[in-house]
Amino acid sequence: MIISRILAKRHIAAGRRPSRRAAWVPVLVDCLLVGLLAIALWQPALTFVYVMDFSLPVTILFLFIVIYLPVQLVIIVSTIWAVRARWVGLNDS
Repeated sequence: MIISRILAKRHIAAGRRPSRRAAWVPVLVDCLLVGLLAIALWQPALTFVYVMDFSLPVTILFLFIVIYLPVQLVIIVSTIWAVRARWVGLNDS
């Protein structure tokens, strides 16, 4: 989310349309970074669930909030910035 946003803002400010690769590789990098972060948080999150002795619905909700939502947020926001950088109408004005 951070890498794709920074690069997209630079492209938009410069008034140039990036290539498909230049727009989407930062999205891939953002997704890989947040995926690695989710993998790193998986075991501590499960340990917390076991220690707190959560019920199944609370466990699902907890993992949804801690793992799934941040990953989806980064994917969506990175994609939006990649599309904005490549949008022809945005760069024409």
